[in-house]
Amino acid sequence: MKMDAQSTSNQPVYLMENEDEGKRLELKTDQEAVKRQAAWAGIGPGMRVLDVGCGNGIASAALADLVGESGSVVGLDFSADRIAQARAQFGSDRVGFVEHDIHAPYVSDVPFDAVWSRFFLEYFKDNQPTIISNALASLRSGGIACFADLDNNSLGHSGLSCRLQATIEDIARHLERDHNFDPYAGRRLYGHLYGLGFHDLEVTAEMHHLIYGKTDEREQFNWLKKIEVVAEKSGCTFSAFDGDFEAFRTEFQDFLNSPIRFTYTPLILARGIKP
Repeated sequence: MKMDAQSTSNQPVYLMENEDEGKRLELKTDQEAVKRQAAWAGIGPGMRVLDVGCGNGIASAALADLVGESGSVVGLDFSADRIAQARAQFGSDRVGFVEHDIHAPYVSDVPFDAVWSRFFLEYFKDNQPTIISNALASLRSGGIACFADLDNNSLGHSGLSCRLQATIEDIARHLERDHNFDPYAGRRLYGHLYGLGFHDLEVTAEMHHLIYGKTDEREQFNWLKKIEVVAEKSGCTFSAFDGDFEAFRTEFQDFLNSPIRFTYTPLILARGIKP
């Protein structure tokens, strides 16, 4: 499926931008979970689906499995590098990818039966209503919208030292205040769809992270990459560690390997029908 790029001027800032982001997204994405969640939303065989914030395309590929040979998926992302990776790895006659900044409406010649977006709105706290409206611009009347995001993002830990707990909370405050990040994006999804007049609204919640004891290699990579990329960008001074980021990173890694470690993060999904 050949797709043309739309305008991507004034590219937005993505908090997790780094050279390993494609790898992190692939390792952390459970395709079976994507298919199960999208099926819950009502996405199924024969549908034409828009995947907003598709990253490296692994979730788009899972959606393509769900809609089958008679359906199709278009993945949308503002990163030229990740779109190129998605096309190379997952592009096909039924799966296309478009480089587009969803801070502007995405207008398709052919309407979509469903719009799907997962783990995207959390990075754009102040822009969520605009992004949602722009994402839904090509959804047909009677089509399905489903948005999925984390709540209490990266904050649900037990077994931390007092200084590690305080520092993680300080990082989250800096990210929310200064970097347009929303640790509580999940709880807002229902209100967004309600405000747009969508009907047949449904909400469900499940655990995205439920980790106890030492993490596996995949989780180690995901969590340490978050620390390496985001914590240093945040503006946190790491005062509890006398300004020493490496000391903070080392103690967090020790926590990841501790048998007392417990981490949970809820995922909230909201779906509705376009009037």
